[in-house]
Amino acid sequence: MKNLLKILLLTAAVAFMASCGRPSVYNQCADTDENGWHMDSCVIFKPVITDTLHRFNMIVTIRHTAEYPYQNFWMFVRITSPDGMIAREPFECYLADNKGRFLGSGISVYEMPVLVSEKITYPLAGEYKVEIFHGMRDTMLTGVRNICLTMEKAD
Repeated sequence: MKNLLKILLLTAAVAFMASCGRPSVYNQCADTDENGWHMDSCVIFKPVITDTLHRFNMIVTIRHTAEYPYQNFWMFVRITSPDGMIAREPFECYLADNKGRFLGSGISVYEMPVLVSEKITYPLAGEYKVEIFHGMRDTMLTGVRNICLTMEKAD
């Protein structure tokens, strides 16, 4: 009975600590083609921003397998605001170290979060369109399974 009580208390403590992170206002994933991610194809997310006062962090998570052939990963993130203004930025991240060991968490599918923007305010309420393209030289990039977009309050 004491062991059961300890397990319940430990479970409650872990659940409480996990809920103390930053509040996510948007969290979606989009799969890439299982045959490869074509250089002309993009994943699209449509977060709705209602809070124009707080600042937000935008995190893109790349989920890939051991089939991914490179150490680094280039992506282009294009954001269209509700009034049609477009911002486009290239980002590079490293998915593996110099010895080829993947840096992200996971066993057969690795997950690497990348902070794309930090403490940004969105001046207009409404639907934003976030398009992510891979920026690698391959026409068909193998190993990337899906891309996730998380927007969380930074304040």
